[in-house]
Amino acid sequence: MKIISLFCGAGGMDLGFIKAGHQIIWANDNDKDCIETYKNNICKEYNLPHEHVVIKDIEKIKSNEIPEGDVVIGGFPCQGFSVANPYRHVEDKRNKLYLELLRIIKDKMPKYFVAENVPGLLSIGNGAVIRMIMKDFKDIGYKAQYKVLNSADFGVPQKRLRVIILGTRNDIEQRIFHPKPTHENKWLT
Repeated sequence: MKIISLFCGAGGMDLGFIKAGHQIIWANDNDKDCIETYKNNICKEYNLPHEHVVIKDIEKIKSNEIPEGDVVIGGFPCQGFSVANPYRHVEDKRNKLYLELLRIIKDKMPKYFVAENVPGLLSIGNGAVIRMIMKDFKDIGYKAQYKVLNSADFGVPQKRLRVIILGTRNDIEQRIFHPKPTHENKWLT
């Protein structure tokens, strides 16, 4: 499938999709160092053209500047949601970047989307934020579900919890679901 990657950072999520046999057709982040790392590692290793990696503020990119794809992926910024942030609050300006992910999904209407964030997303505003996000996806035509996954349950030698939101466009019969753990990690609990 053809993947549009938002908030790509250094390409960690993109690498997983590439290794699963998908094609990243467009990637974006506004952090110059992340994009340089992406180009020096992902692009070189997988012979990808550098032109598909765009360094620019997503708020300044029009949807028609992005090619059509089958899947939109993105780990929208998490600093405003993280419980590690002692000043976190619903009105943190970084939290509104989720709306850019929503905008691109609404405008491009890919078959699927995958969004990633920290577990603090579920508790901020006593759950009001995640309820709003799930309603937003429903309102633009997607069946979506979220789940907290631990990377250690999938063979990564690190306990790393992340909220993964998966969405399938309403007219697509074959839905995507969260994977079942492949590894048992009792020693990490």
